[in-house]
Amino acid sequence: MIKELGDKPLKSIKKLGKRTLYLRGSPATLIYISDNCVYVVDPGVGSKRAKKLRSIIRGLNKDRIMCLLTHYHSDHIAIAEKIGCSEIWASYQDSLFIQDPLLRNYMTYGYPFIASKYFLYNAPSVKVTHVLNAPCKIGELEILHLPGHTLGQIGVLTDDSVAYLADSFFGSKVLEYAGIPYHFNPLLALNTLEYVKEEIVRDVETLVISHGPILNREEGRSLIEENKHRIMKIMNIVLDELSKSPTSIAKITLKVLRALNANISHTSLMLGMV
Repeated sequence: MIKELGDKPLKSIKKLGKRTLYLRGSPATLIYISDNCVYVVDPGVGSKRAKKLRSIIRGLNKDRIMCLLTHYHSDHIAIAEKIGCSEIWASYQDSLFIQDPLLRNYMTYGYPFIASKYFLYNAPSVKVTHVLNAPCKIGELEILHLPGHTLGQIGVLTDDSVAYLADSFFGSKVLEYAGIPYHFNPLLALNTLEYVKEEIVRDVETLVISHGPILNREEGRSLIEENKHRIMKIMNIVLDELSKSPTSIAKITLKVLRALNANISHTSLMLGMV
């Protein structure tokens, strides 16, 4: 089945199982091929990526193309309507923000404006055709509820023993650069990390995160612990600073970024404040 792609597209993707393909990127994209349709998880951003995905999808020769969006952030959804999908699925918690750029940017950055040069990405409106309530199943795929990064973030399990875990945790290089891993609710994120470690990692062979390397079980457990430690460290820095004197969110975010030797910019400050 995967051989139908031809040689050219295969240079861009990695085979993770009989039916599961991985397209490298930040975010990464997962492609699952069933008997009658193709599932594309988090197509990503950029005209070149859209062209590449259209080429891959054409090579698979399926009439039904289903796009699954794990959450509403612009870098995951920007080209969802540009790759020839017949259906676009998202969680009911996040679907509203996928469809409304103003609400999306407000939820992501905490600022009520439409466009800014400080946004990492600013995707257009994307029409969600089907709303899901995780955990659930869509065809052969098991849909996980992974709240924290956003309230409605989802993940995907395939029958190739592959778990796509979206932005539930991040690669070491991302943590080093960003300092503060973005989570809309860090307490929910910690609960999700524990759930993934105890309930998901033990049953799969391959873990895929949106921003980081492909992982095996042991690598996944180690990186999850690294992400948990980072969240707890940030909480301790915040509590320590607040115990000294009242301060603003901006000032305390700047102190955290400096304490972690992270990249400091208008964008990192905005995201860190959230």
